[in-house]
Amino acid sequence: MNLLNVTDTSLVERTQLSRKLTLKGVTKAYPVYRVRLDQVFYNDQNDRIATWITQYKNDVSNENFDEMDRETYNTIIEGFIIESNPGAIEKTKNNIALVNQREPGVILSDGRIIDGNRRYTCLRLLNKEDPSINYFETVILDQNEGIDPKAIKMLELTIQHGEEQRVDYNLIDFALGSYHDIVETELLTIEEYASSTNETVNDVRRRLETAKLIIEFLDYMKVPGQYHIARDMQVYSVFNELVPLLKRCENDEIRSEIKTSVFNNIMMGAFADHRKYIRKVKEMMDTGFFSSYLKKQKRINEDLTARLEEVEITNQSDIKEFVSSNEDITEDLQISMDKSILQSKKAQTKRKPSQMVNKSISMLMDVDTRIIETLSPEEKEKLSGQLNKLKGITDVIESEVSEEKVESSPSVEQRVETIQKKDGIGIAKRHLDEPFVYCVDEVKKLTNLAFSLGFSAYKYTDSQSDSVNVIVYFVDGNSEPVSPIQELNIQVNDIVKATFSLNSSVSELSECYLVIKSSKDNLDEAQQMIGFKIDMSFSVGFDF
Repeated sequence: MNLLNVTDTSLVERTQLSRKLTLKGVTKAYPVYRVRLDQVFYNDQNDRIATWITQYKNDVSNENFDEMDRETYNTIIEGFIIESNPGAIEKTKNNIALVNQREPGVILSDGRIIDGNRRYTCLRLLNKEDPSINYFETVILDQNEGIDPKAIKMLELTIQHGEEQRVDYNLIDFALGSYHDIVETELLTIEEYASSTNETVNDVRRRLETAKLIIEFLDYMKVPGQYHIARDMQVYSVFNELVPLLKRCENDEIRSEIKTSVFNNIMMGAFADHRKYIRKVKEMMDTGFFSSYLKKQKRINEDLTARLEEVEITNQSDIKEFVSSNEDITEDLQISMDKSILQSKKAQTKRKPSQMVNKSISMLMDVDTRIIETLSPEEKEKLSGQLNKLKGITDVIESEVSEEKVESSPSVEQRVETIQKKDGIGIAKRHLDEPFVYCVDEVKKLTNLAFSLGFSAYKYTDSQSDSVNVIVYFVDGNSEPVSPIQELNIQVNDIVKATFSLNSSVSELSECYLVIKSSKDNLDEAQQMIGFKIDMSFSVGFDF
């Protein structure tokens, strides 16, 4: 039945009101009608209730909604809308009871709602209390005027996202709805979707990638298409934050390992706060211990996968039962993260003094000594006092380092001091138990005294260790060190950044060499010596 052709004013009656809508790029005012409540029905394709429908079909009944009588259909979906946000329903219901319906809805000429599900629900609830409240004020769009599904969807998106605030829109529903309209049905392009929702194309792409991870997660748990499980687990934020982390991975294998690790932790409820958990993953990726963490997670995953294969999972209850029956796995996942973070913090604490000293050196190298001759006697005296204070601080630190030398094995600095006495540095034998260390940056020319280089390690036999300690520094053509010495712990496949500060005298050289030594090498040996051309834009005659 076309409601626009109904002459019975007890069913449909035109009012003096109108509402502006933009349809197919044209904005105009459409008349508003009073339509009796039983002539209107919900839109089961609405993104807001998609996850509720999957839950109903899985947990209650798999019957076809198209075969239900209208009142049964409306009653079921009404329950979804109330349950999705009971507080908002109560607020809107009270408002309508007080001042009547103020904002018209939008329906198709067959009665299907495009905009106004909540208002319609509240009117139905009020009708049960007061039968005289029996009409829905709404625009009626004529389906016979060439309004295709694409135009309807773009109008719906514009109203729900482009015009109204999205404060109560479930992000899982939004993401899966976007994925359905753009990827699965190809009803809209990304650009059309972004235009309808008043977003950037990148915002929509990010949401699609998040939706894809949600879908993969459900497949992983063996409950494909049961979107309500993702909604109840509130996984949107964790997968939305996972998207950029996966882009940082060097290859598909590492991406797969990270996804599997996250899927396991979320499924098993290892961390109650998903946001804090994914932040911990991000922190681990910035350390040299992430590879070790993933290997621990991989071993746990082997056990978890074996147990999953022994059970049949078809719904949310099965997942909860599996989790409660395997609390030892959950505990192992938690311990794995806690231990890795503790190791990382210990390593960061040990590296802190060296990092602060290197930073101080870099800052001092930025001092333009040519300015000193322009200073007044008072300013020079003040600078001299500050330098004496600085020297006092370095003397205290050096004394602490010297005391430590007496009680322990020779430090990196002591080794370097010995190296300086040598005529040159020879090539050391390879240590077959250690992975191969290499510089990941292809720097052919040095133009600054302060810069960073990345180092990684490659394991070419299973018997080699997963990490290696190396010493890195720069020397001149006489094998004399021209930079502070650094000792790095490098995990296989991870990248560790080292910041170098070259002596100012390097600016007068044409070439220097990066030395990469194993901690097992002799004092006058190195695994590699890599030449770097020097092209400094300035030359100064002082040295820190």
